Amino acid sequence: GCQQAATGPSSAARSQRQQQLQGEAWENTRHAEVGFGTHAAVASAGAAVTAALALGRLALGTSRRQRASPARGGGRNARAELVARHAEPLMPWKIPNTSRWQWLGVRELLLRERILMITEYVDEQYANACMAILLYLQSEDASKPIQIYFNVPGAQLKPSLALYDTIGQLKAKGCQVSTVCFSLCAGMGAFLAAAGTKGRRFATPNALFLLAKTGLESPVQGQAEDILVESVQMLKESARVEEELSQITGQSIEKIQEDLKRNFYLSSEKAVEYGLVDKVLTPESDKGSRLNKGVRDPWSGQVVKEKVGFGVF
Repeated sequence: GCQQAATGPSSAARSQRQQQLQGEAWENTRHAEVGFGTHAAVASAGAAVTAALALGRLALGTSRRQRASPARGGGRNARAELVARHAEPLMPWKIPNTSRWQWLGVRELLLRERILMITEYVDEQYANACMAILLYLQSEDASKPIQIYFNVPGAQLKPSLALYDTIGQLKAKGCQVSTVCFSLCAGMGAFLAAAGTKGRRFATPNALFLLAKTGLESPVQGQAEDILVESVQMLKESARVEEELSQITGQSIEKIQEDLKRNFYLSSEKAVEYGLVDKVLTPESDKGSRLNKGVRDPWSGQVVKEKVGFGVF
């Protein structure tokens, strides 16, 4: 008895209390729906809400106790339950032609400016969403350019080829597509970052490119003939990627095949030399600043020859 009082009610008592609260909530809700006068209905509805809250607190307490003492071997899963997903930041946005404001997700605001962020592993579902956005922006106004920012840790072969073809369709219809690699573009991510309009492919100073063989994401199983068919198809798709890379970068297919034998890393400057991008976005000197040669800085009191600003990328 002392042990039960110290540790709280037993599981049988909690189950009985939970059933009692469920019955009270159902009964009070039924009375509120039928109605025995206005005051009775309001009172019954209030009682139903009170019972529901009590039931929720009971369930929450049980869930907390379960997470506090996870089962043996389930520590990682138990810790994962306590980690909340990162919510998308909300930004204020003024509704056109009105004085009202509303909160929108930052990605939605960027899409209104025709800026698409590709920042996840590119699989079938993610590639379909990106293709739908690009096609919509092109149908909205093909004369306005589209900017795509890449931070791709990896990508599947077939979805990436579909996204590459979509970007090619946009360029064929006269829509300029600017691409910017601002972190890591690995595998087919580097291939996609190089798919923009020539002269409008950029990389930030600390960006990194990784060229590697792609197409081995999912293992092939079955009979020997089935494995042979899948292997031949994979080799054909890899050969197509090598040909497209040769056209994009100007490198020979033999050199690309040699580079793809192992993981091939390129910095932003090396990516420009290789032909993946056209320019590295570096800060520009602010020559028009008031702190030019012979001007005294009012804060430090020193004569400043030239102020170097960050410019506009």
